[in-house]
Amino acid sequence: MAAQSSKSRPQCLLRQYNYKRLTMNNPVSGGCGRRARCRTCFSLLASAVALAVGLSPVLCAWADPVADTDARAAVMAEAPTRGVLQAVERAGKRLVAVGERGLILLSDDNGVNWRQARVPVSVGITAVHFPTPLQGWAVGHFGTVLHTDDGGETWHAQLTGAQAAGHVLAEAQALPANAEPSLAALAHAKQMVAEGPDKPFLSVFFGDVHNGLVVGAFGLILRTTDGGKTWRSLSAQLDNPGARHLYTIASGGGSLYIAGEEGRVYRSDDQGSSFLRLRTPYQGSYFTVAANDSGVVVAGLRGNVLRSSDRGETWTSLTLLNSSSIVASVFGNDGKLLLLNQAGQLLQGGNSLGPLHAVNTSPLPAPTGLALADSGELLISSLQGIVHLNLPSHN
Repeated sequence: MAAQSSKSRPQCLLRQYNYKRLTMNNPVSGGCGRRARCRTCFSLLASAVALAVGLSPVLCAWADPVADTDARAAVMAEAPTRGVLQAVERAGKRLVAVGERGLILLSDDNGVNWRQARVPVSVGITAVHFPTPLQGWAVGHFGTVLHTDDGGETWHAQLTGAQAAGHVLAEAQALPANAEPSLAALAHAKQMVAEGPDKPFLSVFFGDVHNGLVVGAFGLILRTTDGGKTWRSLSAQLDNPGARHLYTIASGGGSLYIAGEEGRVYRSDDQGSSFLRLRTPYQGSYFTVAANDSGVVVAGLRGNVLRSSDRGETWTSLTLLNSSSIVASVFGNDGKLLLLNQAGQLLQGGNSLGPLHAVNTSPLPAPTGLALADSGELLISSLQGIVHLNLPSHN
C-alpha cells in the first residue's frame, strides 16, 4: 500500500492505519499500487474499519494538516484498554502496548490492569521494542521515533519524518554521481523530501541500548549506533528495486532479518551495518518474521509461511489450515512456533516442519500482534484492545 503524497488526509482512526493491514487486500503483491492511487484506498478502508470497530465514518472527514498530529500530545483516553492497538511487547516483566493516536499502555501485572503513558505525539504508533527493561523505542507514522529510559513511563521524540527524509537524501547525494543506481536513489530521495513527513515506520529493533534499526514504507531503513542520538539512512544500500515497503525486523541465531513487500527478505550478520538479500519461492508480501537458534520463519499474504534452518539460504513451505494472511509470529519459550492470522486464528507448530494446528476455536477480534507474558499467558493486541489467551499445556 502506498502513502498519500498530499499534505492533508482523513483525520480519523484509519489515517495512521498500519500499511501491512492495507496491503492484505491485494492478492498478488500485497500492494494497491504506488503513491498516486492511495487516497482512494485510505478513504474506503477508513470507512470500512471504522464501521467494523463501532465508530462513525463521519469521523473520517478530510480535515486538518497531517503535521498537527506529530506535534500534538496524545489525548488521555477514557477507555484506553478498548483502543485500537497495533503491537504489544515485553519490557522485562512489564508489558507495553502501542496503537492509534499515540496510545501507549503499560501493565505490571501480566496484562490484568493497564494505564496510559503520556506521549508527546498523537500519530499512530505501529511497533515497540525494549532491549532492556528500561530502555525502549517506539515507531509510527509521519516518520516518528520515540524513546523511553524509564520503562515506558515517559517518552520523547528522537526522529521526525522530515529528518528521516533528510537522511535519505543525504545518503543519496553521497553516492557516486551519474551511475544509474545513484540517479534512481537521488530521484526517490528528492520525491520523499518533496512529499513531506507522511511515511510511516513499521518496525523497530535494538540489539542493545546503542545499536538499532527502524524500517518502513517505501524502503525506509535507518540505523543508529548511539541510542538514537544520530541516524543514517541505509535505503540506497539495500537491494530493494522500486523501494518496496519493509514491514518487520527480528533477531535470532546471531543474525538480523528484515521482511517486506514483494518477497523481500534480508539478513545481516554485522548488527545491521549491511544486509544480504535472500531469495524466497514466494513473491508476495511478508508481514512478519520470527527467528531463533534453530532457524527463521517468514509469513504473510494468503497464509504463505516459509521456514529455513540455514539462515535463509533455502526455504520450506509450512502447511496451514487456510489461506488467511499471517499478521504476527513468535517462537515460544519451548521453541514452538506461534502464528496469528488475519481471521483471528492462533496456529501452533512444533520444532519440525510438520503442519500447524489451531489453538483457539473462537476467532480473536481483528488481531495485530502478540507477546508472551511473564506468566506464560499469550497477550494479543487487536483493533478492540488486548486479548488474553492461555496456551494448552499439552501442546
